Formats: sequence, structure tokens, C-alpha cells
Amino acid sequence: MIPFTFLFYATIVYALPHPFPDTTVTSPASTPNGPSLPFINPTGKVALLWTSIGLAVVTSFWQGLIVTIVTIAEGQGMWTFRFRIARYEHWWWTGVSAMLSTSFGLIIFSFLSGNSSDSLGVLTLSTATAVTIVRYAIPAWRHRTYIELRWLSWTGPSRTGISSTFGKFCGERPDWVGIQNMPRLEPIIPAPSDEWGWAVNPPKAIWEDPTALLQGLDEKAISRVVPTNGQLGRCVYDDGYDRGQVSLLWSEKEGFRRRVSRAITSVPSTLLHSVPSTYDGFNGTGLCLAMGILGRNKGLAPFQLVFDVHDRRKNERGVVRSDPKYKVTTEIETTSSWFPRPNKVMRSFYQKSMEEQYSGLGDEFVSVAVELALILLDCPPTAARQWLDQNLEQQSIELNQHMSNRPEGSMRTLASPEELQTLYRASYTSMIISLNYFDLAQHNRGSARRPDLTCFALLWLAEGGDAPAWWKEEWVETRLKEEANMLRGKWKRAASWLLGLDDVPTLLNLEEWPGWGATK
Repeated sequence: MIPFTFLFYATIVYALPHPFPDTTVTSPASTPNGPSLPFINPTGKVALLWTSIGLAVVTSFWQGLIVTIVTIAEGQGMWTFRFRIARYEHWWWTGVSAMLSTSFGLIIFSFLSGNSSDSLGVLTLSTATAVTIVRYAIPAWRHRTYIELRWLSWTGPSRTGISSTFGKFCGERPDWVGIQNMPRLEPIIPAPSDEWGWAVNPPKAIWEDPTALLQGLDEKAISRVVPTNGQLGRCVYDDGYDRGQVSLLWSEKEGFRRRVSRAITSVPSTLLHSVPSTYDGFNGTGLCLAMGILGRNKGLAPFQLVFDVHDRRKNERGVVRSDPKYKVTTEIETTSSWFPRPNKVMRSFYQKSMEEQYSGLGDEFVSVAVELALILLDCPPTAARQWLDQNLEQQSIELNQHMSNRPEGSMRTLASPEELQTLYRASYTSMIISLNYFDLAQHNRGSARRPDLTCFALLWLAEGGDAPAWWKEEWVETRLKEEANMLRGKWKRAASWLLGLDDVPTLLNLEEWPGWGATK
């Protein structure tokens, strides 16, 4: 920017009128043809022209540099870096537009002062300025909210499977820093999508993936660095499975640096643009946001997650819905906080895209993906931002800890492995209910609660379970009330249908704890 500064001051010095005007007598024959501004002397004319040219050249150079950096980042799969700098693109294009507009203004003054040979420059700069403003700057400002939502969707807290041996060592930031500083035989090499890229003030956080930090270490070595009481760490889910793995929830809270989910390597390139679209040309905004969320929160057994939108589970158990001719999707749409859900017409197109992406995880996972993408299209950006800021896309780790009896000094009744599995299996329905019936007013007033416990109760009851031994403990009543207060509208029937019930259970009165009983 030094050339621009120099040229700017040259304009101030030479282009503006001097206290002692030029008194040279000019013959009429030497007067140039065309317009001429009397307050700009010949030296000022030259300064205007070269300042305009210099400013345009500097702008072109910096813009070319940025475009090259963006192209390299996308070509090499450096998506954390690409998504990070995209959050400032609207300011960049505003700066480029301002510089080109200034250059255009200067060359207009140069032309009006008698440099009539600059007509081609006037035409070129006017076109470049108009294209930059209309084609880039204005769209960048219009899409800045989506760009921020994309960053949150792809870089939020993540669930990762790790060996159950290491579950008890996964705790606070100091624990992870200690693990990071342990000696290793080979250096850890980040994936291209993890690269943070150049930054003036990079975050001082752990850049390594937690699985890479734990790889090659043994229990005895870590125990010398990280103290443990033998229980699972506070950022590890107890999902009730005994498969040699546990599900770790890691984020900035545990000291890690934000990074784009590695699931991005399987996403079509057209969905990663600042204005995403499908191969068919349809709006891909909801697809990109949903894929970012689903790439982070699947857990250990995504094929077991329950979202019975097509009544498959109910039909297998001989359960008939109270209104079998009324589609579950219609109930979700008409009772939504975002009714009338105008983007529901995209369902068939999104269904095709999500089947191509997630068919290996089962029909119910695909249905969740479609519904999540459509809701993200329909809900206000403010609601989506709050929902993501409060990490409501993730199963509640706090509730999981309450049910698995992990807080120090706790004397609560321990949930069974089957109950913990049910809590996990109901988590995707809870996610959809929490966003579709999101009460923006309530979430502005304090911490939010997903309806995880409510959805657990509905699924547990649908599968024939009796009231859990811990159901009458006081924390259950508090939690159920908090969950209900966070939702708006008639959400109970949709939740009941999605979790395998024929209708809202009559004797499981979630509003009058500890009611528990049979369905209609």
C-alpha cells in the first residue's frame, strides 16, 4: 500500500489549486479542445492521471494475490483456511470497490481537466468498478450471514471415536496440553483441511487432532502425565456400548483450535462455494450447513439412530398411528415454529442429494439429513446462529453425565447401559425437534436445553420399557421443565410419532412429573 499512499499525496499536492496560481499567458491557439477545469493546472492533470493509474494497478495486484491464495486453498483442500478468510470477504470486496471507485473518480477529473485521450481509461475503469460492486461486493454482503453459519456448522464441537482405554484421561485443557507435550517417535502431520493458514494473531490452541495425540501412546505413559480417578472424562459420552470405543466430544473448551470437519472431503465441490448449489442448479445452502453438522455429531452407531418419519419401526411392531393418512413430514411442517416452511418444496431434490451422500448409514439417517437441511433453509439466520452457538446440534453431555452418575460426590441412581443407548439413539430426533420448534424468545433469556430427556422417555416407552429407577429423582423434573420451556408450538405429537409411538402418550405426562404409563 506504500505506492498508493505516495500517489494519494501526490494528488493532494499537485491536483488541488495553489495559493499562487499559474500566470503564464497561453495563446488561444494552444488551448486544448474539450472540457477543461480551470482550477487544475497542467501539473495537477498529470498527477490525477498517474494517481488513478497507480491506484488501479495496486488494486489489481492485491486482488490478484488474494484470488491466487483462495484458488490454492481450494485446490489443495485447505478448507479451514478457506472458510476462515471467507468470513472477511465482504470487507475485502468493499475495499476493492472503494479503491476502484477512487481511481475512477480521479480519472474522471483527469478527463474533465483536458486529458481527453483518457476516454478509454474512463470506459475501462467504469466497467471494472461497476462489475466489482454489482457482481462481487453486494453479493458478498448479502451472503455474509450464510458464510458465518457455514463456519459454525463445519467447525463446531465434534464427536470422535477413541479407544475406551483413553476415555478416563480426556478431561480439561491442561490434560490435553500434557498429552500434546508427550514425546513421540514421529511428528504429527495435519490433514490439508486442518490447516489454519496465515494469520496476524493465530490462536494459541492445540492444532492436532485428538486421535492423533493419543495414537502410539499407552495407558501407563499417559497416567504419568494426566491424573485420573478411573471414571470417564468429563468430555466423553457413556453411550452404554461395550465395543472397545467411547465417543469423545472435543472443542475449543478443551483447548483445541477450531477446524473444519474432515467429512468435508466427501462433499461435492459445488456445495463449498460461497453461493452453494447442487449439480442440478438448486439452492445448496441447507445441504452444506446440514452436512457440516452431521459430519461432527454422528457418534459411534449412526445406523441405530431413530427417526421413524416413514413409520417403518411402527409397522414392524404393529403400531398404527392415530392418523395414518396424515404424513409425519406434514405434521413437522405445519406445527413448526417456522411455518409455513416455504422450502418444503425442495424435499425431493434434497432427498436425492442426501441419499447419494448418506445411503450407507440407513434410510432414517438420510431422512434426518433432509429434514435438517430443509429446516436450516426455512428458519431465520438469527435462530440458526443461536442454535449453533449453544451447541444444540450435539447430544447433551451434561445429561449423559447425570444419567451415568459421574459428577463427583453424586449419589444418584446409575442408568443402565440400555437406557444410555436409548438416550443416544433418540438424540437425532431431539436435534430436529429442538430446531424445528425453536423458541427464539426463550433462548435469548439464558442457557438452552435440548429435549434429550423427553425424547429418551418417549423412545424408552415406545420400546416397552418401564419407568427407570432414577425417574423420580428431582433433577429429572427440573430437566423436563427446562426442555419444555425451550420449545414452541405443538411438538409432542411429532416427537412421539418420530420415536415409534402411535400418538402422544396419555399416562406419560411430561408436564406433571413423575407421571409414567402406557400409550393411547
